[in-house]
Amino acid sequence: MHRSGSTLVWQIARQLLDGAPGLRNPRGVSTEEYPAAAANAEDLLMAKVHFRPALNRDDFPDVGARYLYTYRDPRDVVASLYRKGRFKPDDPERGARPSRLTVRRELRGDEFWTSKSDVWIGRYEDFRDDVPGLVRTLAGYLDVPVDDARVHQIVRDVDLAAQEERAKAAREHGVDDDLRVTSNHITDGREGAWRDTLTSDELVAIEAESARWLVEHGYQVETEVGRRKTADLRGEDVAPRAATPPARKPSRSSRRERWGGPLLLLAAILAVLGLVTAFAAPALSVLPWVIAVAAAAVGGYLWGRDGRSLLPRRRT
Repeated sequence: MHRSGSTLVWQIARQLLDGAPGLRNPRGVSTEEYPAAAANAEDLLMAKVHFRPALNRDDFPDVGARYLYTYRDPRDVVASLYRKGRFKPDDPERGARPSRLTVRRELRGDEFWTSKSDVWIGRYEDFRDDVPGLVRTLAGYLDVPVDDARVHQIVRDVDLAAQEERAKAAREHGVDDDLRVTSNHITDGREGAWRDTLTSDELVAIEAESARWLVEHGYQVETEVGRRKTADLRGEDVAPRAATPPARKPSRSSRRERWGGPLLLLAAILAVLGLVTAFAAPALSVLPWVIAVAAAAVGGYLWGRDGRSLLPRRRT
């Protein structure tokens, strides 16, 4: 991945392999010749290649080749590329679309390089501040024995001051094939420096393209589109909530039917009242009985309209 410490890894690996039989840099060598070099045990061709869509995948074999791949927060990758090119926010080389296309290319490259059977993968944020550890890790991967003195020497040769001197030399004499440091190579290597460089539109475009990759690789998303695209990865419920149906106003017929039960209850009470008054005041007992019969008739009708029965249902 661009701007992810790949030059630092190249320099360390180049020094670790210095003096190995058959070691050569591929200056003027087409990638079409890589498979032949990989098949020749005596040819130690060491190439530094960044992914591009037009790259011929068949030029990078699995058998006989070893790969060193580095990656970084894609937001910092884009921001670092803009700083390296000295592109201001209103530059035509910047904006949402260039940012999105750049990240798309980098993620395609990530998928390609990490698919190799023999590959060392380094996370820039992990090795940036531990160069001695990086030297030892690469030495182990490349099967090169090192002692503390050798580690110290390599660290001294690749520290920031030395890199800045090489950048100055590149402006005057050109790029050293073994060191690969260009005149504008050194920029702000801080983690999260994209916050000081990217516009909000660029950030949204980048996270729209890379949000899931970011979370899967331990980075936090910052935008609404990023959070939406990664809700399931972050343990949030992304299933759309079922819409709550609006409360339906009861129809006039259903309201009438609900009176069936109360009317039947009233009829029962009046019947009891009529029975009691038949002994105490026979002349007054007629009215409760009349109302009870009427209430029972209406209540029974409405109860039946509501789909209910006064008798228990027979089980079949």
